[in-house]
Amino acid sequence: MNAGAHRLPRMARMLGAGQLLAAAAALSLVGGTLLAYQFVTLRHGLQAGIGIHAQVLGENISAPLMFGDREAAADILNAFQADPALVDAVIYDAGGREFVAFRRNTAAPSTLAQLAPGWFGPVVQERPIVHGGRRLGGMLLRAETDAISTSLQNYGVLFGLASAGALLASALISRRSRLRVARAEAKLAYLAYTDPVTGLPNRRGGQEELDAALAQARESGGSVGLVLIDLDNFKVVNDSAGHAAGDQLLHEVGARLRAAARPGDLVGRFGGDEFIVIARPLASSDALRDIAEALMEALRRPIQLDATEVTVTGSAGTCVFPQDAANASELMCNADAALYHAKGGGRNRVGEFKPAMMHATQRRARLERDLRRALETDGLAVFYQPQFDCATERMVGVEALLRWMHPEHGFIGPDEFIPVAEECGLIVAIGEWVLERACRDAVDLGRRSGAPLHVAVNVSARQFREKDFVRSVERILAETGLPPHRLELELTESMLMEDRGAAIDFMHAVRALGVRMSIDDFGTGYSSLSYLQSFPINQLKIDRSFVRPLPADGQMLAGAVIGLAHDFGLTVVAEGVEDRAQLAWLQRAGCDYAQGYLLGRPMPLSALAARLLEEPVAVNV
Repeated sequence: MNAGAHRLPRMARMLGAGQLLAAAAALSLVGGTLLAYQFVTLRHGLQAGIGIHAQVLGENISAPLMFGDREAAADILNAFQADPALVDAVIYDAGGREFVAFRRNTAAPSTLAQLAPGWFGPVVQERPIVHGGRRLGGMLLRAETDAISTSLQNYGVLFGLASAGALLASALISRRSRLRVARAEAKLAYLAYTDPVTGLPNRRGGQEELDAALAQARESGGSVGLVLIDLDNFKVVNDSAGHAAGDQLLHEVGARLRAAARPGDLVGRFGGDEFIVIARPLASSDALRDIAEALMEALRRPIQLDATEVTVTGSAGTCVFPQDAANASELMCNADAALYHAKGGGRNRVGEFKPAMMHATQRRARLERDLRRALETDGLAVFYQPQFDCATERMVGVEALLRWMHPEHGFIGPDEFIPVAEECGLIVAIGEWVLERACRDAVDLGRRSGAPLHVAVNVSARQFREKDFVRSVERILAETGLPPHRLELELTESMLMEDRGAAIDFMHAVRALGVRMSIDDFGTGYSSLSYLQSFPINQLKIDRSFVRPLPADGQMLAGAVIGLAHDFGLTVVAEGVEDRAQLAWLQRAGCDYAQGYLLGRPMPLSALAARLLEEPVAVNV
């Protein structure tokens, strides 16, 4: 992952600044409203106090005013100086002449007409002095609002300090949250372009690098070499030593290839045990062969896997742009043809593409022919891998997996024959056959065991684009008698994102039948989380690359995916659960379902039926 992936994205920073500005504006509005309310309350209180002074003074000053006793009137008036807010008090006789007064501010106006009106001026009370219905004179009381201003200033300072503290705390929390989200999305982006086992670019990343290298070569007039490498006996090691040893072997192979390649070349893993090396720039075809031979030599040295030493050789096919191919697709196809030529020649060698070399094309033609025959003669099989409730560890359903045991070549992996079926259009018929078989088997299992299992079936990109696919699902459900809610269709992220509008329409149509929808291999096909709120899905399947490092590593990312899915009302299935520690962590994290070798390997229908009979469980839909 490059250094830029660790920095907060510009958009996230702008969003954070905008949120803080909005919060500051909101606090300013609230503060202004509270200050205005405080001002009105304090001023009303001051007005009420001056009114009480005027009423008391009017009741006590009438006698001294009636008899012209200025000294007694002054004594009464001076008693009101105890109120610091009262700055002027003037008593007038019946003729309007000043009778007695006290003033704290001698420069202040002495009549109401001289005072500035308004909310922010002094508080003034001017009243007549009446006794027995006879007007004896009048009074003028004035109170300044300095105390109110001081109180409001203190209140404003305290509110400002509290607001600044709240904004600072909010900024720190917001930044931490943005950093976590940025790291999670950067991790997803990294997984979208990087193989988690070897740390090398995956098929998607390698393809983009190849396209860029060819574009640069076209501009400069240079050449680009492609080396396609396939391990000769990886399956033997993987089957005999287990998946963990297989992953360790792949990691070591990737490291050796990267060390043997030139500094400017790119090494990637395209899936399974297939690697590529993009040689750029390239002087000649002979130079590419030398590079390929160095890569093969690096693989021939024994590899230590725990206590076992294994030797894994590889076969390579080379092709040069633009001498042997005009574009990336042709370059890959021709390198693949050279690779199969090397394998056919005894493996552990390098094959150089020649124009007459069409072995790969012929092999694909044979695979297509044999695949059609297998479909017609029941040569294909459906295996079922159980899915379990994480909390109770009880089986709740199965995933249908297509298997092909070739009568001559033995087991052929889906990674090899599914692309052939996709290209020739046979995948539509195969997919319909798998769907019908899975639905019939689920109904049959329910009758025999009393366990209403739900069954998950993968949908290919070609099936997804078929306009009659939804009608086929409806027909199969009607013919087999499987309740729609017990069927779940799985689609991959990359497939959905090719045509988002069509994907949404398709899923709504399927959901209208009552069938459940889930996204398979979540996190490896697309690097954004925004589509979750627009796709009408029921469930996410966390890819095994998220589960594999648990519980020692990867908790934040796996926990974030589980929490996000639950926030959207989705259930979560964890794939590739292979040891008890992983399951224990997933149980603590609130994962809904688990699937993997720890709880159940893929098995034929007969083995699954026997297991259900031997281990009676309460199966939930």
